[in-house]
Amino acid sequence: MTAVVSLRTINMRDKGFCISYSPQDGALLSSIEKLGIIEPIVLLQSSPFCVICGFKRLQAAVKLGFKEVPARVMQPTPHDALLMAIHSNIGRGFNMVEKAQALSKMVEMGFQRDEVYETMALFSLSPHEKILANLLSIASAEEPLKRFIVEQALSMKTTEYMLWFDAQEKKRIVHALAPMHLTESYVREILELLHLMKIKKGKSVAGALKGATDAPDLRAKLKRKVRPMLTSLENRLEKIRKAAALPPGIDIRVDPFFEKEYIDIVARTKSEQETKEIIAKLDEVLKKGHIRSVLELTKGRVR
Repeated sequence: MTAVVSLRTINMRDKGFCISYSPQDGALLSSIEKLGIIEPIVLLQSSPFCVICGFKRLQAAVKLGFKEVPARVMQPTPHDALLMAIHSNIGRGFNMVEKAQALSKMVEMGFQRDEVYETMALFSLSPHEKILANLLSIASAEEPLKRFIVEQALSMKTTEYMLWFDAQEKKRIVHALAPMHLTESYVREILELLHLMKIKKGKSVAGALKGATDAPDLRAKLKRKVRPMLTSLENRLEKIRKAAALPPGIDIRVDPFFEKEYIDIVARTKSEQETKEIIAKLDEVLKKGHIRSVLELTKGRVR
């Protein structure tokens, strides 16, 4: 049954069942400002009331100066209340930090492992102890790292790479990368290179990050330090591409580490005539030995 509840009777600080971890939803704020709260907030019967579901709606109500909100007051067990909080948000989806926080709360509350694993599967995560341990580390991470994971929409795999580093290193990495324009592949490659540099070269993360202006600059700098031979191969490949004078519709590619013995020749065409021109150009490139030169780069690949 829905009732109208004064905000003064709700404990705003109790986040025991809060799963949300994301910036204020502007669309939600606008909707509530225009139409009010349509879906009632769910409260745990206590004095003061404790929020089970609807933290974002409550936050919007406070921001808009509401004095009261529609709510349903219930008396579930803490176990059922947490499950209610999780399942009520399944439809909108969870970011990686929200998944981690939900599972962390389940573990802290003493849920059986099969229930935790069932929820991991619901989150499209492999139900394994190692992955759970990584998620618990994310849940306990400092705010800058959590914010970085959410803002960059990092996958579980890339997030795991961040856990290779200690707390101070993670702080420095986030501080350096957060202002940059990044794709996830850039983040993953930079983290891999930083880790290799730390393991193979014994150099500090702080020194490697110093002075980097953008993601391509940082990646190139790390590659020179970690894989000087790889940098040399990349330079040689670029020279071959320029010598071949490939048109925009054709590209010759090798895998990022020159470890595969085959190459990819990519062609984009819009007509039969353009296809004929591409074939003629590739025949010319082949006869001039440019294809052979690229293949020779993969034979001396980096190990």
